Amino acid sequence: MTTPKLVGIETEYGIFVLNAANSNPFVASRLVLSQCEEAGALLRRQQLKEARLNQAQRAQQTAYTAPETQDIRLLDSDQPLAQMVAAEQPVRAETYMATYGWDYSSLMLPNGSRFYIDHAHPEYCTAETRLPRTAVAADKAGELIVERARQRANERGLLAAGEQIAIYKNNSDHKGNSYGCHENYLLSASLYEDLIMRRFHRTLRALIPFLTSRTIFCGAGKVGSENEKPADGYQLSQRADFFETLVGLQTTHNRPLINTRDEPHAFRDNYRRLHVILGDANMAEYATFLKIGTTQLILSMLEDNALALNFTFDDPIDAYQVISRDLSFSRPLQLDNGGAITALEMQRQFYVTARDYLEAKADQFSDDLLAAYREVLQLWADTLDKLGRDWRLLSARLDWAIKRNLLERYLSSQQTDWAQVALWELPIELTLDLTPELVGKSPEEVRAAFKRMHGVRGSYLESYMARHKLSYADYWRQREIYFSLRRLDLEYHDIRRSADPRQNGIFYRLQASGAVERLLTDAEIERYVTAPPEDTRAYLRGTLLARFGEYVSHADWAEISLRAPYMPQDLYIGMPDPLRGTRAEVEGRIGGVANLQELIRALQPITQPYYRNYSAYDSYSYGGY
Repeated sequence: MTTPKLVGIETEYGIFVLNAANSNPFVASRLVLSQCEEAGALLRRQQLKEARLNQAQRAQQTAYTAPETQDIRLLDSDQPLAQMVAAEQPVRAETYMATYGWDYSSLMLPNGSRFYIDHAHPEYCTAETRLPRTAVAADKAGELIVERARQRANERGLLAAGEQIAIYKNNSDHKGNSYGCHENYLLSASLYEDLIMRRFHRTLRALIPFLTSRTIFCGAGKVGSENEKPADGYQLSQRADFFETLVGLQTTHNRPLINTRDEPHAFRDNYRRLHVILGDANMAEYATFLKIGTTQLILSMLEDNALALNFTFDDPIDAYQVISRDLSFSRPLQLDNGGAITALEMQRQFYVTARDYLEAKADQFSDDLLAAYREVLQLWADTLDKLGRDWRLLSARLDWAIKRNLLERYLSSQQTDWAQVALWELPIELTLDLTPELVGKSPEEVRAAFKRMHGVRGSYLESYMARHKLSYADYWRQREIYFSLRRLDLEYHDIRRSADPRQNGIFYRLQASGAVERLLTDAEIERYVTAPPEDTRAYLRGTLLARFGEYVSHADWAEISLRAPYMPQDLYIGMPDPLRGTRAEVEGRIGGVANLQELIRALQPITQPYYRNYSAYDSYSYGGY
């Protein structure tokens, strides 16, 4: 039997302060985390701890007068937590860093997830999940948690007048910066070592071709190109332009298709964690479901040695970028054996192999997992069939298709197309500093401004305009079209939710109007805002945080430390097996537990808790499960 392919999704959100003279994403991210009420007692403990750390600094600021909105009393550490934090009120942005310097950098939540700051972005990592549908629900619950924290930050006077925090679930700021949506899959140690070290040819033959070609159904869509790649009107993937090498540890520069970060967060001899970094952040539920479910199946097949397909690319980086730019799914991808195949045909062969595998190995899967994978296969087949006929058949289900349909309606209203957008991208990007007030609007004035560009840029632009027969008279109109497309692209990923659908981001406006198909109900998503998945160790971790959060001194994916006033040392509870600590295993043991002593006795057969000198509240390991 193969190792269950538990999965967690970590999403790095784009963040911006609207109407601010200087938008500081790190400060904005801290403000958002400080309003994550879903963290419960752990958030209050963080507030108290950070207030204590700054007590001496504030005492030295003799000229400082505390604002009326803040009254944190610092009491003795042996008093109950509920008495430690009193009259919590928001701290305004102008005093937030300079005066208090609170460092809301990482929170583990009672739903089993992690919410923290990574590279000046708020990042939400779902709990470990076993079923693809649960993974989608946990991911969408994360959106709600981030959005509600954003709303609280905006509504509670944390920002200067007129400023508002905006958050986007996308992967690019169109300024050369990309931020990730990573997937983490539980693998057996032997499979991981095969794929990364011993038998890397299996990764080249199957895993890389699958992960890149799945873009045809799980890409988020993007206007234009980035990272000095050739101009294009529209792409399937937001991330493809940013990948430059085959293998590596790094995730923020010279990005590799295969990331080799080896942090299992589990028994190392038994398990490893495959860190997939080349995917896009999805808004559409069906896209996430396909992305996760098909990948779980492929990894199961690899572990069972049931995937003999060989699609080794001649150039994997180039192939990924070709796939992203192929809106017709007809461009051949060159293989190292001299052959060629399209991404769509490749996915069809992966599907057929997966279908046959699941039927042959049906008895090795639990009933719920077998049913889930059969649902994945049905949707996979339907999606590939519709892509082969007309992509518009999926314009209510897949992100890139939903977005493309929206943008092409706008292009049609402007009587232009993607070919023109691609041709105009280069001259527009090279002349961003020009304004109508500065150079004028007439064709002669625009041409003269181009000629005045520094160095060879001016002559190159003039040659480019002539070669592609672009009219200087059309420059300002095309520029307005280009940035309107970019704005619509960005606003599609705005996670704003409100009682009035007209105030939502574009995706949620479309969803409210019925233009987006739903996989889940709102109730399915809301359940994972407060509760953890029940069939992984996330249940035990989340339950401990919910019931004993006031005693938690440290929390991580594979361990929790508890400390009470009467305890001379921390109580360490290890959870090194992601498959242990499920509701079925622990609910009967800890359901009636009233104190930490009883908890120790109840968990002894499962986790073997023990005492140690340990106080590592800040020492969270990085990344998601």
